[in-house]
Amino acid sequence: MDNKKNYYAVIPAEVRYSKNLKPNEKLMYGELTALANDKGYCYASNLYFSNLYNAKKNTISRWVSNLAKNGFIDVKLIYKKGTKQIEERHIYLCDKKSIGIVKKAHSPIGQKGEVIYNITNINNIKKNIPQNLKTPLFNDIITKAFPHFVALFPVNYRPKTKAQEIKWLECLDKIQRIDKYDLRDVYNVAKELREDQFWSKNFLSILKFRNTDKNGIKFIDRFINDYNFKNKPKCYYKIKGIIEYYLYKSPANGQMELGAKTKGGELFEFNIKQTLQTNEFQALKKYVSDGNK
Repeated sequence: MDNKKNYYAVIPAEVRYSKNLKPNEKLMYGELTALANDKGYCYASNLYFSNLYNAKKNTISRWVSNLAKNGFIDVKLIYKKGTKQIEERHIYLCDKKSIGIVKKAHSPIGQKGEVIYNITNINNIKKNIPQNLKTPLFNDIITKAFPHFVALFPVNYRPKTKAQEIKWLECLDKIQRIDKYDLRDVYNVAKELREDQFWSKNFLSILKFRNTDKNGIKFIDRFINDYNFKNKPKCYYKIKGIIEYYLYKSPANGQMELGAKTKGGELFEFNIKQTLQTNEFQALKKYVSDGNK
């Protein structure tokens, strides 16, 4: 990553005047607005920020974690396929906090096509937006999934007011829309956590999913990755050099068959069946058919 970016850094009022952020965390947010211009997210490592601010990497982790905890950023971890090893970290600026952040325009203005929106004008526009729409709209998947998630928790930990219900619904919305997870998978993870001896006492609200741990890792990413890793069929790595599995339509009979991409090339269902036992093959094909790879 370049040591310097020619984009403006913007620190909106919500960040500047936040009493929950330290001065260096506010400064880091400004740097994130500049770095996010390239791809819509920042992929700089803790080492980058450590060198930039002359701070220890665990200090940088705390800054990232606190920005995420206060809703100013979302952290998404990209893992190497089939492992728990983090390949890259993507930091997104939360929409509701991003007023005035630099964005690329279709017609370049200034250096590299960056434009700073007039914060005063945007704030004036916000004042003209009707404020009586207090109940957000959620899609059918979220509204149908909501009672099932609620039922996983003891009565005393369930939402008790309309405001609390909306917070839970907003959490599910962000998990689906921003984190890009299937709520069916998230439900299975939540169910497993509620049945776990340790997490049944420490996972008491779905809101925890979008909180971050001490390393700045979002719990939803951590839980989903652990769940997928643990629930893979035991024969998953029996195919040497496996990269990923996929389904394809057989040109012979039109049926969906199991294929595999490996370091040595492509394998078709016939090849896979020669390596696996019948019950192993069936378990693996079902796993891939359910949307896993």
